[in-house]
Amino acid sequence: MSEAIEGAGMGEYKNNVIPETIKKQVNDQSAVVVISAIGKNESIASEVAVKARIDEKDVLHYYELLESSRMQKNLVYSLWFDHPVTILVLTEEQQFSLRGKIYKALMAGYEFEREYEDILAEVDEDADLSTVWEIEIKEVEEVSYPAGRRREKQEHPYLMHMDHIYINPEQ
Repeated sequence: MSEAIEGAGMGEYKNNVIPETIKKQVNDQSAVVVISAIGKNESIASEVAVKARIDEKDVLHYYELLESSRMQKNLVYSLWFDHPVTILVLTEEQQFSLRGKIYKALMAGYEFEREYEDILAEVDEDADLSTVWEIEIKEVEEVSYPAGRRREKQEHPYLMHMDHIYINPEQ
């Protein structure tokens, strides 16, 4: 389990708990959610989610509409072989990388039917819902450039390009 960075302020977030602002933006679909999964022969598939949501237990629900998509195949592979799944959440102000493990795939039953009806209403009446993947989030890290730069300065204060230490003799 990761811990919050000591002295962390806004933009310096690393933990296993999803910030409420990110949950809200994913759930109201104002954030872009990109999911990536490793498949057979270490092939990587990445896809912008048509729909994703985060529940009260910080479980991300990813809705895969196509049964034969590469993403669907890679998610099955990730489930079978216990590979992690990475989710990038992009908002206007921040970028977060979420890393998690698949622990459930809804493909039939009452819960699935309810989700299926929601997809028909939200996306398209001709849409098809293959699977609702439930992903338990294990790590959350802000990955925007400003957050990374602050983290780098804090964790590696002596790591810099040589041209940054140049002393101008005329000054």
